[in-house]
Amino acid sequence: MSKIRNRLQNYLLGTSLQKKLIILFLPLAIIPLSILGTFSYYKSSQVVQTQVSKTILESLSQVNYSLNYFVKDIEQLTMYIYSNREIQDILSKDQGRTLAEKQQDEKRVNDILDTFLGFKNWNIAIYLLGENGDRYFTGNLLPSQYDDYNLNWGLFRKMRLAGGNIIWDTHYSMKKTEDFGIVLSSGRQLKKIETNKPLGFMVVDIMENALADKYNKAHLQPGGQMLLLDRNGYVISSTPSKHIVGTKLNEPYLDKVLSGNKGFFEPASKDSAPVMVVYDTSEMTGFKLVSIVPVAVLTKESSSIRNLMLFIMILFGVVSCWVAYVLSVTITNPLRKLKSLMYLVENGNMDVAFSSKYRDEVGQLGLSFNKMVQRIKQLIDEVYKKQLMLKEAEIKAIHAQFNPHFLYNALDSINWMARIHKITDISQTVISLGELLRFSIRKGQPFIQVKEDMHQIRNFLFIQQMRYGDKLEVEIHIDEEIESLYTLKLLIQPIVENAITHGLEIKPGKGQLSIRGWRVEEYVRFEIRDNGVGMSSDMVERILSGKYVSDSEQNTGIGLENSVKRLQLYFGSNYRFEIESEIMQGTTILIEIPIMRSGEDHRV
Repeated sequence: MSKIRNRLQNYLLGTSLQKKLIILFLPLAIIPLSILGTFSYYKSSQVVQTQVSKTILESLSQVNYSLNYFVKDIEQLTMYIYSNREIQDILSKDQGRTLAEKQQDEKRVNDILDTFLGFKNWNIAIYLLGENGDRYFTGNLLPSQYDDYNLNWGLFRKMRLAGGNIIWDTHYSMKKTEDFGIVLSSGRQLKKIETNKPLGFMVVDIMENALADKYNKAHLQPGGQMLLLDRNGYVISSTPSKHIVGTKLNEPYLDKVLSGNKGFFEPASKDSAPVMVVYDTSEMTGFKLVSIVPVAVLTKESSSIRNLMLFIMILFGVVSCWVAYVLSVTITNPLRKLKSLMYLVENGNMDVAFSSKYRDEVGQLGLSFNKMVQRIKQLIDEVYKKQLMLKEAEIKAIHAQFNPHFLYNALDSINWMARIHKITDISQTVISLGELLRFSIRKGQPFIQVKEDMHQIRNFLFIQQMRYGDKLEVEIHIDEEIESLYTLKLLIQPIVENAITHGLEIKPGKGQLSIRGWRVEEYVRFEIRDNGVGMSSDMVERILSGKYVSDSEQNTGIGLENSVKRLQLYFGSNYRFEIESEIMQGTTILIEIPIMRSGEDHRV
């Protein structure tokens, strides 16, 4: 993979500018267009999907409206039977009446039931179960559970607890494989109107196809499924597939359907094709009418939009290719001309000029090229003068190298003369001065070990003590822990020199100077303290802010403000430099730098 990436990178970097412009322009034109087209198609598909889902929801509402009428008709039918005087009288009779009377009563009840069922073409079965043992029904057979019923059985228990009000019960297990028979039952407990005495029970069994006929009138999308669920999520009826009738719907979106009233949503699906679930709830029964429609069916209307967007994208892609080629040629032609002129200049031909009628960046580049060629001509004329000046500078450098060596030799001669005459102070002063001179002009790393820096400071202080005598008292205390660490070269010496020259020299009486060094966590801290004349707070602020300007002609330029600048240069903000000073009370300077265990360990 890395080889392919490197080859592609080398190709793009090595190709011509014209190709680069084409490669750059085409994605800038095609990618936004592709994103816009994809977004437009996606949004239009969503709009179409939403509108179709709303249409299906309205259709489900109409079907639920029809089912509500069906439920109302069943409730009215049961109420008519409940309040029929003849049925009440027959169910009130004694079980021990004659067989002829029973046959006459059976014929009369059947005529009444046929009359009620004759108004509409219902696929239902009615059962009248009297407590006196009478059994009347519209079907061909009397189910055994209705002939010898149990008052604590689900359907009869519900009717008994309802006390004459209508109840609905779903059948949860189907034995048949094609004709699913009874899927829903309704019933009432029959009571004597005058005395409220229980007379028996009335049961209305509703066949699956009686319900399916109601919602088959709704427009079912190809590949879709229509379900009628009870309050608990059991399938009362379904179309076109019937295999789940009588079972609880085993789908992850069931809880959302049961908790809602009406609406539509697209459930998450990983292993199957996405579908849209549209549902509506009956206000009377609480039954859910659910339509499951494949999303592909809902969005098929947006295929024309997709085709139009593909055509526009292809058309604009072709136009973009043509525009990219024209623009690349227009931009690169002046650059090719400028390139050929540069080739001539490389071969020594200075009599060339770039002409352009445009004043864009390329035209300005051509004007700069013309000026550059003229300037090169002038530089060629001056090159010999510069070579002479360079030789002069080299000669001066040789002389400059001679002076320090001459000074070292002179100091060495003075040292031996002092030692011959046994003038120890002069000999030690000359040795210290020589070491200081070598140290200050030595080339190399800007960082040295703390012990070496302290050695040079002691040399410097020895010379100063020879000068000031008993007026200067010095105390140096450096922890052994930090002697092997590194510090910035000539960091402390200018501060010591400043303390002596500007603090102690002009102080009446003896001056005291203290130099201390120790480690504080990951930093090395130096403290230079004197009891000199001190400084004002205004001067301290100007020194720390870099705005201090000395008016003394004796100032060498290596002072406190220069130390701050060097610390900023080498350590950035990772340092500490503080000055505490009061007039005639002395000055204390505190410096902290990061711990450095080698001369290259500093970090800005």
